[in-house]
Amino acid sequence: MARLALLSDIHGNYKALEAFLAYIDKNPVDGIICLGDYVTDAPYPERTLALLHEMERQHRCIMLRGNREDYLINNRDNHENWKPSSANGTLFYTQQHVAEEELQYFEAMPTERELVLPGWPTMYLCHGTPGRVRGNVEEQEGLLQSVMEKLLYQYLCGGHSHHQEICSVCGKTYVNPGSLGMCIDGVGRRAQFAIMTNVSENDVRIQPMSIPYDVDGYLQDFEKSGVDTYGMTLIKAIKKSLTTGVNYFLRCIVDIEALAEQKSDRDATRIPQVSDIPESEWQKLEEKYGL
Repeated sequence: MARLALLSDIHGNYKALEAFLAYIDKNPVDGIICLGDYVTDAPYPERTLALLHEMERQHRCIMLRGNREDYLINNRDNHENWKPSSANGTLFYTQQHVAEEELQYFEAMPTERELVLPGWPTMYLCHGTPGRVRGNVEEQEGLLQSVMEKLLYQYLCGGHSHHQEICSVCGKTYVNPGSLGMCIDGVGRRAQFAIMTNVSENDVRIQPMSIPYDVDGYLQDFEKSGVDTYGMTLIKAIKKSLTTGVNYFLRCIVDIEALAEQKSDRDATRIPQVSDIPESEWQKLEEKYGL
């Protein structure tokens, strides 16, 4: 039987990636499938990229691109005016630490594809959902049902939501390995992925995995790297998410987007963006969520 490792949403957490690579050194797999969101929101993205390149040299890998890579690719010239701020400071920091050849590396990756392997059922791979790189089946009600009804494959592997799950919908199987780099499990301090073993041409055994890693060492690097001063409130939310397994990152984004929408309703001349929201509003979230 062949074994594949399935992972997603590293988000620059090189400590979690190191732990995963140590795991597969002791528990070998025949290949690794990565569903995207490799960098941003973290210190030293160069370290994550070096580990990814080494992983590809040592293992057979299938690499997909996520929405975080798309953000970097589409803002090469910084026409979106990223800067140190709660709104986009984590992206700005990453942009300054990722070389053009790495952007080309990301650009060459697809955001979705089919996977046909001898002896395996047919599978479809994507970052979010087919056709929607930011499709979030955890947050968007009815999305998974709609996707699975249309799916022409027996298995769908997707990430983006950071929610680890394996479920049967419409007689097909949806697999989300969770997030390797920012696990949302209500516990924290863990790295999530999945091990898939083919049983037959019609069946795959899927084992959700959750392993510890050096969270404290990783958190120390936020201050050492200077990313704290770039990302401000959102970096504080990320760090609390890492230790609690609660998605304070998303909670802050949702609250700020709602505030931008309220401002849009009051001002018909233009649509305010998240980046228009002053830091004072972000600081209110620090108190609200105990960041």
